[in-house]
Amino acid sequence: MEGLKRYWPLLLIAAMILGALFWWRAEQAKERRAEEELAQAQGIVRVLSQTFSNRAALKVGEINGTLDVTTVDPGAVPFLRSSQKATVPYSVGYTLDLRDLGADDYRWDPAARTLTIRVPLVAAEAPNIDEANRAVAGTSGLFVTRGASANLARRASQLATAKAGEVAEEPANLARAQANAEKVVADLARAPLETAGLGPVTVRVVTPAAGVRDGERWDVSRSIEQVLADRQR
Repeated sequence: MEGLKRYWPLLLIAAMILGALFWWRAEQAKERRAEEELAQAQGIVRVLSQTFSNRAALKVGEINGTLDVTTVDPGAVPFLRSSQKATVPYSVGYTLDLRDLGADDYRWDPAARTLTIRVPLVAAEAPNIDEANRAVAGTSGLFVTRGASANLARRASQLATAKAGEVAEEPANLARAQANAEKVVADLARAPLETAGLGPVTVRVVTPAAGVRDGERWDVSRSIEQVLADRQR
């Protein structure tokens, strides 16, 4: 018993040394994991920046149909007034500009292997009016001159362009185009990430308004860009 008491300080010191060693190894493991996450984050930003840098007008959808329009040419004098009804085919494409995506638009959750990308809203292109297939349903007027006929056709095109633009901006059409844009971006991102060696990755795409739900990113309060900046200090 006396011998144990004599060596007790040495045993205590040894225990403290072992405890410090285990703590140091645990900290080293945490640091290695942090470095791996950092490398993954840097790889994601690099790969996707290359993928999206030239995507100025990524086509993500289109609507098309026909519009019935009625146009009027007043004529030089009242009795030369004429009108025309026509059916005009149209199409409107939707595009997504990804050139300005930066590190702040990515959230990476290494545990769930989930990448969230914030993209802008889609934009409707200028309507395309198919003049070649415009169908005239009827023309009325005492005397329709060649000039009046040309004016009626031009006004029909202008009216159809305006109406097609309104249709393209309808919330339901914009929502469908945005949903398709999110799918297109996810598909574009997934392939290069897997090719870069990150393995199977779940990709979520959201708009600025949708935000990112807690627990689905690698750092809830900070973006990849902020984390990279902090770790490089």
